[in-house]
Amino acid sequence: MPLKLDVLGQQIEQMTRAAVAEDRNGALERARQLMESVDPAELRAKLDERTVRLPWLVADVGDSLAGAYAPAPCPANHSVVASDGSSVAPDRHTPVRFYVINTGYAILTYGERPSATLDSSPNLYFRDEDLYLDPHVRSAPVEGSRLSAKMCLAEVGALWEGCQRVPGGPFVALRDGSLITWGLQSEDPAFVQQQFLGEFLGHLDRFVEQGIPVFSYISYPGARDVVNSLRVWLCPRGTVDCEYCPTSESAQFCRTLAGITDREQFGFLAEGQRSDVFGSKSAILDRYALHRIQFFYMNVGGEVVRMEAPRWVTGDSEMLGLAQASIYDQGLRSGMYPPYPPALQEAHEQAVISAADRQAIEVMVERALAEKGFTYLGSAKASSKRRRAV
Repeated sequence: MPLKLDVLGQQIEQMTRAAVAEDRNGALERARQLMESVDPAELRAKLDERTVRLPWLVADVGDSLAGAYAPAPCPANHSVVASDGSSVAPDRHTPVRFYVINTGYAILTYGERPSATLDSSPNLYFRDEDLYLDPHVRSAPVEGSRLSAKMCLAEVGALWEGCQRVPGGPFVALRDGSLITWGLQSEDPAFVQQQFLGEFLGHLDRFVEQGIPVFSYISYPGARDVVNSLRVWLCPRGTVDCEYCPTSESAQFCRTLAGITDREQFGFLAEGQRSDVFGSKSAILDRYALHRIQFFYMNVGGEVVRMEAPRWVTGDSEMLGLAQASIYDQGLRSGMYPPYPPALQEAHEQAVISAADRQAIEVMVERALAEKGFTYLGSAKASSKRRRAV
């Protein structure tokens, strides 16, 4: 039965009316004025003195909140190394269990000797030690957030491999998506440490040993860490107990802020400018040690993006400046609007697994099993989805 688009159309009309009715411009202007008036030292003290766990993630703030920093000139000769990944998840409706991770990287070199190096590496995982965190009893299967973590490891590994092939000169390493392994926060610490986080931090150790600035690029970020810090500043009780918050103008403004993202909050940045550097208070970062992740926002020309990096990178003015300059340069070289780094786009092209590729993998598995006398028979549910019902 086709989707009832007429019913959805009425609901979409209601949604757009509600969105247009909000005075977002006025709220954003007031929020920006608040950022300029807040004393960062007092805000840090208020965040540190809290006696209850906050209901939302907040940012570690530095010496200011509303700073805007212009990019330095980009080096004429430089490179950008980027990586990305794609996967085929395990399918419980098939007789054999496996998954595929394809990683790609791109090295784009600019200047007197421009060049481009593109490569990819597909890997099929089918052994018990690949499919389960505890292969002896086949428990904790690698799927969902665990598969995402596995792909993250592969992407960082591909990024390192690409960095070893840079022809020379200054360069930055760039990964699409967050460097914070959000999906591991709910996992058992032993599994996290042994199976995923230890290997991930081991990769970052190699970057710091060779002094390679590594960043992640998040387009259209939905984070609210900085905005949530402003909400803590507004809280009259200090306990951040929203259910019992007294009705006041300040409380109403706090509720308005709840609908604003950091991306919107930093809309005042001019093209090429970045914000101050902030720290994330994600619980998983307590295990990152030297590599604790910090972030800043940057107007790349038509979009405010979130950039993340370990603190040994953000604390180095030369690395930070090179990253800002090269990312802005990438935006200027992009043929898209809003711009997207060509290096990341090329890495994605190397890594992407198309629908045709996925079907080809299934056919290859079927044929390989058939050659060995094994009939490939999936579940009835899987078969029904391939056939049109009467």
